[in-house]
Amino acid sequence: MSRRTMVGAPFLLIGVLIAVVAFARGPEMIAADAPGAFGFRAGELVADFDFAAVQGESGTLSGLLEGKRAIVLVLRTTECPVSRKYGHRLAELEREYDAKGVRFTFLDVSSQDTEEKIREDIATFGFTGPYVADPKARIGRLVHARVSSEVFVIDASRTLRYRGAVDDQFGLGFDKPVVGRRYLVDALEQVLAGRKVTTAETEASGCVLSLADQRVPERALTYHTRASRIIQENCAGCHRQGGVAPFALDSYKQAYGFRAMIKLVIEQGRMPPWFANPAHGKWANDRTLSDRDRRDLLAWIEAGAPEGDPQTATAARTYADGWQLDEQPDAIVEIPAAEDVPAQGVVDYRYVYVKTAFDEDKWITKAEARPTAWEVTHHIIAFLEAPTDTTPGPFMAGYAPGLPPAVFPPGSAKRLPKGAWLKFQLHYTPNGKATTDRSKVGFVFADAPPERIVETSQVLNTDFEIPPHAPNHEVVAERVFKRGGQIISMMPHMHLRGKAYRYELIRADGSEAVILDVPRYDFKWQLWYEFAEPLVIHPGDKLRGRAWYDNSKGNPANPDPTIPVKWGDQSFEEMQIGFFDWIPEKARPTPLAGPR
Repeated sequence: MSRRTMVGAPFLLIGVLIAVVAFARGPEMIAADAPGAFGFRAGELVADFDFAAVQGESGTLSGLLEGKRAIVLVLRTTECPVSRKYGHRLAELEREYDAKGVRFTFLDVSSQDTEEKIREDIATFGFTGPYVADPKARIGRLVHARVSSEVFVIDASRTLRYRGAVDDQFGLGFDKPVVGRRYLVDALEQVLAGRKVTTAETEASGCVLSLADQRVPERALTYHTRASRIIQENCAGCHRQGGVAPFALDSYKQAYGFRAMIKLVIEQGRMPPWFANPAHGKWANDRTLSDRDRRDLLAWIEAGAPEGDPQTATAARTYADGWQLDEQPDAIVEIPAAEDVPAQGVVDYRYVYVKTAFDEDKWITKAEARPTAWEVTHHIIAFLEAPTDTTPGPFMAGYAPGLPPAVFPPGSAKRLPKGAWLKFQLHYTPNGKATTDRSKVGFVFADAPPERIVETSQVLNTDFEIPPHAPNHEVVAERVFKRGGQIISMMPHMHLRGKAYRYELIRADGSEAVILDVPRYDFKWQLWYEFAEPLVIHPGDKLRGRAWYDNSKGNPANPDPTIPVKWGDQSFEEMQIGFFDWIPEKARPTPLAGPR
């Protein structure tokens, strides 16, 4: 992606000369603590403010939200070309979402725009919401306004849920013929459904604003004003009633009771679980806790974890009946009978075949495998494979501790053929108490065949032996691509002796790059790392997976450091697999010749 900059005709905003603007650069997601990351982040409480609109309306932010489910705060400058290009689209969205309980409010933070220009802007595009002149950026500073085309989605609890671009069509130096990513629309739909906004922050391309004194306003550091919002954004997806974590953190009483444990895991960097080396790659699902969130959460605990005013509580999230998916699955495929898991001993892999009853091909946009006895389930893998098949079938969905649901990029999906069989591979690890498990897979389907087909593949090595007492044994796997495409996510997989894993890409011209580095692999957390932008692959490129193993007594998880270790299914044996999801070139939906 081009990262050129342009020095050109400056905009005088808030009395400061703007000399540099982003040029020919589309919206990108912002990683926590990345250079240039926002000082005011999605998930934070927006300070209440008063306003007086040029149309005559006056009031406060909290007043604007009365009877509404959200507001969209739109930054405008009348002379910015990107702002003008988005004028008609914003007016259309304002009309569309008014009936859904969303109010649009427009904020002009430029010092050169007159009231006459603002009224002309209103008349040209047909805006109906309050349009506020903010020449001294009194309101703009509260949200760290940065770009004239930026939008902010604020929910009914005054929580900032999204900030960034309207979409990816227009910007300084580029005009795309069609919209690729509808960031604002997606955020609004997720807020209205009570769900987490999956892309909560993007860069907006437009005329850059230079605002003095971009300080975050001081506010009381309480559970309701700050800590609950940090926990909801970073922890409650698992730590909630019905979630996969061992305890919930979705109330003040629960967070207060576990405050010492929260402090411990935050200080040690164990939570939220994320192990990618930040020096390599940008990740759409980066769980890293920002420095500011970390400081505020620890400061809240050190201050005695005060509750604060419940009137400032964040809005509750909606979860899909125990699923991690942000919506109820369209279809659930369950093994026909519960599996008995003994109290102790080694349980061999179990395989259960289930024939689906779909009378037409289905296209999977989201998938989640889920055990009922998660405490003894090491993993579930659902393959597209019939009992009579002699070769392994495609990977469709999986579960392992810490593994989120699979969510494929817009316009892409996996194919589930009509009448297909699913093979469940079930791996149980007894924990001292006999129980039963009835695993299942939930699918969300596309309404129509997608433009691109997603496949799960891997680079692996099954022929290795780790010597006894070896503290840092390396095993390498390689794969040459015969066709091009785009890699969208990666997941390294090893067992208890796994120490570190690194993916490297060797281009056909001989150049090399590290594309994912996991220097501290943790067998308990099987994480997919989703690229913020797909990684383009060309025919002849080579993917290399480097794995390191600790078979010494210094590894506390090591079952036996005195024996050599080879490939095997059980966790006391080892694996070397570098999974990846990708979209191969020329993979387009075509009819299949009957069911599998």
